Amino acid sequence: MTSKIHNGTLFSALILFASCCTQKTTPRPDTLDIVDFPTAYVPLPAKDFKFILPEVPKLEVCHSPRKDITEDFTSRDKSLIAVKDPKLFNENNTEIIDLSLIPANEYAFPLPNGNVISPYKGKRRHHSGVDIKTFANDTIVSAFDGIVRMAKPFAAYGNVIVVRHYNGLETVYSHNSKNLVKPGDRVLAGQAIALTGRTGRATTEHLHFETRINGVHFNPNIIFDMAKRKLHSKCLVCTQKGNNVIVKSVDILPHQKAGPYVPPSSL
Repeated sequence: MTSKIHNGTLFSALILFASCCTQKTTPRPDTLDIVDFPTAYVPLPAKDFKFILPEVPKLEVCHSPRKDITEDFTSRDKSLIAVKDPKLFNENNTEIIDLSLIPANEYAFPLPNGNVISPYKGKRRHHSGVDIKTFANDTIVSAFDGIVRMAKPFAAYGNVIVVRHYNGLETVYSHNSKNLVKPGDRVLAGQAIALTGRTGRATTEHLHFETRINGVHFNPNIIFDMAKRKLHSKCLVCTQKGNNVIVKSVDILPHQKAGPYVPPSSL
């Protein structure tokens, strides 16, 4: 009896061993074979992939806003100091000129290194500009970019030049010993336009400089800091009242007092 039990146990053990040997075993992850790839350099396709890259951004040249001004002048425009521009104040009675938007390379003090010897209005309160002096035949330059409207001898002004600027202003340069430009010439800020002299009603060589809008003169000190020979960083509010124009200098525009612009929230 014992022999039969022993033989049966041995037979079961042999069957179990044979079954284990015939099963397909899955190797453990740490026993996977590692395939060695060739280490030789594999070149990329000879293609130019620049077309998929964004273009390098370029810095835009900063220019001050330009108004639509009249550039075709009649014989009257070329002969008189005080001339209106029909394109100004044609939609409403206010024009805004923001001096703070004018870059440093788009303005120039009309007589570099010059000093004011007679202010606006003056002692007799009829002086329509400022008198600036350096020495005889010094170079007078255009205050802003623009187009020459008038260049000729004119009464007490002597040799005079009037430049109409793209910001809506006009500037006047008089008593010149010599004018270097003619009507229709386009000039840049800082470009030489005349030489200082004492033509017309003048007792010494100097530049009589005026600022005007729509033919009406106003204080050039609103435009320039005469002591520092720099442009004021202000905003001009020019209001037409009949034949007169009132020019006020403000630090900011009224709508800017409400604070920075906040875009409406998206729905």
